[in-house]
Amino acid sequence: MAQKLAIKYNRSTPIGVVSTDPYNYLLYDKLFDDFRIITEIKQDWLHDLPLKARVSWLGKNKQYGNSVSKLLRSKKFVAMFKNDSKRKFVMYSPLDPPYKINPLAYLMNSPTIAHAYENKRYFRDEFADLIRMPEYEIRYMNELDKASAYTTLAEKYGAFMLQDEESSGSKGTYAIKSLDDYVEAVRSLKKFSRGRTIVVSKFVEGEAASIQVCITKYGIFSGGIQKQLIDSQYLGNTKLEGANKWGGGEIGGNYPDIVHHQTQEIASIVGSELASHGYKGVFGIDLIITPSKEVYSIEINARLTGYSHIISELQMKNGKIPFMLLHALELGNLDYEVTDKAALPSSNRYKKRASLMILNNTLDEDLTLKHYVRPGMYRQVGDRVEFVKDSFTLKSLKGEDTMLIMSRHAIGDPVERGRRILKVMKYGKVIGKDGDLNLKGRKTIEAIKNTFELP
Repeated sequence: MAQKLAIKYNRSTPIGVVSTDPYNYLLYDKLFDDFRIITEIKQDWLHDLPLKARVSWLGKNKQYGNSVSKLLRSKKFVAMFKNDSKRKFVMYSPLDPPYKINPLAYLMNSPTIAHAYENKRYFRDEFADLIRMPEYEIRYMNELDKASAYTTLAEKYGAFMLQDEESSGSKGTYAIKSLDDYVEAVRSLKKFSRGRTIVVSKFVEGEAASIQVCITKYGIFSGGIQKQLIDSQYLGNTKLEGANKWGGGEIGGNYPDIVHHQTQEIASIVGSELASHGYKGVFGIDLIITPSKEVYSIEINARLTGYSHIISELQMKNGKIPFMLLHALELGNLDYEVTDKAALPSSNRYKKRASLMILNNTLDEDLTLKHYVRPGMYRQVGDRVEFVKDSFTLKSLKGEDTMLIMSRHAIGDPVERGRRILKVMKYGKVIGKDGDLNLKGRKTIEAIKNTFELP
């Protein structure tokens, strides 16, 4: 039975997603009656979930890879769309032209606006006088190669950060505390950098965090402070070049009012600026929270994030209208009316702390999976986990010893080094004082590894 929310909209609107890993969108199955998932190859896990959605396969093609844009430009997708031209497709992030179908079918913001604000250089130049951010400067790569470059920067900043202006997922970001750090970072940036320039900024000691924001016709709302899991030694290979360093995080922690007030102010200032350029729906802001409770803004993610579905679930659990629904309605210019203003997601504090852990292949080589990870609710029993039932929502969980485990892989599938194997969602705290998994989080991951024979 559909959850009753204080909002009127057309639930029968045809909504779809095209994704190589559609888990982040499954909440739409609860919010719309006509939901379609299109992915590249048959994935058993989607059939093993209690979904009413129609699932379609484009067929295996090496040219697709993990690129959604290639899927959307394929002849098979274009043919599908011709027979389903009323459907609106939610995009994780804006899609650059050329478009093979009517671009109005894509629920997304302007790629020009989104890319501009996601650029770390542009973000700093635009907001440096409006919000608190670390002292910074812009350098070209050839300037960093000069023999005197490290000494000059170290004398000015002490410890500092180097960031590719166009990197994401914490890739292309390096903390520099020694000459060795610097040499290795410059070598890696020269190899993987996508931008023209490098952002150099003062290293700010503190907790890596973020906040999600949603721009709507009813106002600008923030979704709560998320503590970030970055470069976890238990979830990934920290020495692997080019790997995604983001390993999940927590939301619902106990932060003092002064921190909440600062994040709210940042959300309002940045959200108002984006809204003035026509941006709608969800975006994220990465933050640093210092021990003295000062909040620094680092960058913008002008898109949905890996935590959007979890925030939306927590909002629904608290009787609020979820961000993911508002995101789709706003970008689709779909009619909707909030019938009770108290249901707007204005509160950004949650009764329960929710956690996300992303387990990657930690080997220096590709991994062949020995077991199928049936998607659903699991319970931790000693040093193993046991399947309980089919589910894909946090609502089904009972206690902190239960969890959702999701993986799109089948037995025998190869998983490249540094790539994602599975996701774990649960209630409770999993991050310790050092910023990595606490003992409870480590035991959960070990139990999952034991059960499915993972490295």
